[in-house]
Amino acid sequence: MMIPKRFSGLAALFGILLMLLPSGAIAAPNEIPAPVGDIYVQDFANVLSEEEKTQLRTIGRAVDDETTSQIAVLTIDSIGESSIEEYSVEAYRKFGLGTKENDNGVLLVIAMQEKKIRIEVGYGLEGVLPDGKAGRIIDEYAIPYLKNGQPNLSVINTYQALANELSSTNEYGSAAPTTQKQQDFPIPSWLLIIIVVGVVILDFMFFGGTLTYLLLSIISRGGGGGGGPRGGGGGSSGGGGASRGW
Repeated sequence: MMIPKRFSGLAALFGILLMLLPSGAIAAPNEIPAPVGDIYVQDFANVLSEEEKTQLRTIGRAVDDETTSQIAVLTIDSIGESSIEEYSVEAYRKFGLGTKENDNGVLLVIAMQEKKIRIEVGYGLEGVLPDGKAGRIIDEYAIPYLKNGQPNLSVINTYQALANELSSTNEYGSAAPTTQKQQDFPIPSWLLIIIVVGVVILDFMFFGGTLTYLLLSIISRGGGGGGGPRGGGGGSSGGGGASRGW
């Protein structure tokens, strides 16, 4: 089948135009890496020591357990052709920080080559971390260390500041409920033991121990620092937060 000359000419012209375009004009932005291990620390620029990563993971888990809010840090060598704002929104959505119902996550992004930093805030925490407060946190806890060539300290101090903002609030930004009434009427330990033993006996008598095994499985997943890596809960962000350069 013969191709009309005018179409072959257009194809050749299109090819020449592509060759003349600068490579950056058609380059895609750097791909956002898939999270590795616990979602709280994603240090792809290798600015943190193993001890520092462990410290931040411990803080992140504590905030998550207390409030269901999730704080994550993403360090990257380069964000390519994207702006720090575009990259942070896409990274937040890929990580799915916070719960799907409340969008209560915070992502700290540092791009080393571009010398850009951003705090990306989920919808549900915009009342707790409005843009102005996010900017002040960056100015006070990140920028001085970044300018001094200490990106690890900028991450640690900013992460801790974000944790301090969220640790006394629940996922909606209100004060965490107290348990004073529960403390006023404690259950005696001997009575609790009797109840547990009785429930286990009844479970094995009538259900073959199904409930007991289920309870042990839940405890083993959630207790201490055990279990598999923690991921995001499906949250999203609409672009709230603050950005800076250094």
